This record gives sequence, structure tokens and C-alpha cells, in this order.
Amino acid sequence: MASQSMQTPSVSSHPEPAPHRDLWPGIAGVVSGALLIAGHILWLRTPDTTGPGAIRNVVTFYAKDSNQALAETSALMLLAAGLLFMFFLVALSRLAGNRSHLVLVGGTVFTVLLMVSAIAGNMFAITASTSDVFRVGPQTAHIAILLLDLAYAAAIASMAGAAVLLFAVWRAARESRAVPMWLAWFGFVVAVLSLGAMFSAWATPVLLGVWVVAAGVVLILNARVAQRDEGQEPAVATGTP
Repeated sequence: MASQSMQTPSVSSHPEPAPHRDLWPGIAGVVSGALLIAGHILWLRTPDTTGPGAIRNVVTFYAKDSNQALAETSALMLLAAGLLFMFFLVALSRLAGNRSHLVLVGGTVFTVLLMVSAIAGNMFAITASTSDVFRVGPQTAHIAILLLDLAYAAAIASMAGAAVLLFAVWRAARESRAVPMWLAWFGFVVAVLSLGAMFSAWATPVLLGVWVVAAGVVLILNARVAQRDEGQEPAVATGTP
């Protein structure tokens, strides 16, 4: 009985191998950031809806099949970026330590509103491309203007969530050095710019995408270093005296 009780802890306390746990989240972050940049650049091609010629601009833009195809591509890119970002977000929250809840909340808010923006901003083009009864014209252009304004508002709100995430990572880096300081300060600058998203929402998602790519590279390098260090560790004898 005594020998059995002494052997039980050795089974339950087996170390969990984790040198690869940040590798795929890091790759997901790199791809997510790249898709976010590309998708947002495509979305910036949408027509101006604020001037007196907004109706004409919308009709002229969406009447072209090529622009409808680009809008569909932008939506798919941004939706894929959001899904991959959630995978990356879990690994990023581990680096944030006791501020992981802020990273998760801010990142989740950003992802949800990013998807809302992607769907709303491209729904008019997707409908015009796939429906035989929906026509692009002055009568339907008002719908496009409404959806584009909704998409821009969602983009502004999404960057507020991103700012929470970036500020949390910056604070975690100052306290624990788990995140490189250059990455933390880069995120701090993007977070400050995101607070003025009413005027900078056309640029801050691209900057955030660059930051996500950089953070993904950091996760990949951490995973590679952990794998190398584990491979260099000498074997530990399992026998007992």
C-alpha cells in the first residue's frame, strides 16, 4: 500500500510538453495580420459617401463586376483574419500574465466588431453580385451608404477594443518583460492612435495588422527557442534509489 501511494504522484505530476504550443498561434497571428492589412486596403477602395455626389459615386463603383468581386474578397479576408486572430489571441493572453483578461476581452470585442464591419461594408456588393433581382441604381444606393456608414462605425468601435488589448500588453511588458519592449511600445503608439479612431480608422487597422504580424513572429521565435532548449536538456534518470 505504501509503495502504491508513493508512485501515484509521479504519474499525476508528469510535466506537460509545451515547446510547440505557441508555434501555430504565432503562425495564425502572422497570417491574420497579413489578411487584416490586405482586406482593409481593399475596403478603403469603397466610394466616398459624404459628398454631394455620393449617390453617383456608389452607383458607378458597384456597377462594375470587378469592384463587386473585390468587395467579396475583402469580406472573406477580414472574416478569416478575425477567426485566426482568436486563435492567436489565446497565446497572446498567456504572455500578458495577470492582465490576460483585458487582452481576451479587448481582443474579443475587436474580433466581433471587425466581422460586423466586414459583413456590413461588403454586403451591398455581395448581394448585387449574387442576386438576380437586386439592381445597383439610385434607388438602392441609399442602402449602400447606410451599410458603409455602419461598417465605418463598427471599425471605429473595434479599434477601441484593440486599444484595450494593446494597453494591457504594454502594461504586462513593463511589469514582467514577457513581451519585448519594442513590441509593447509599438502597440502603445497604435493604441493611442486608436483612441482617435473617428479620424484615424482608415489607418489604424493597417498599423494593428503590422503589430499582429510582429507579435506572431515573436511567438514563433519563442516556440523555436523553447524547442531548441528542450532538445539540449540532458536526460533525467527516472529510477529511484
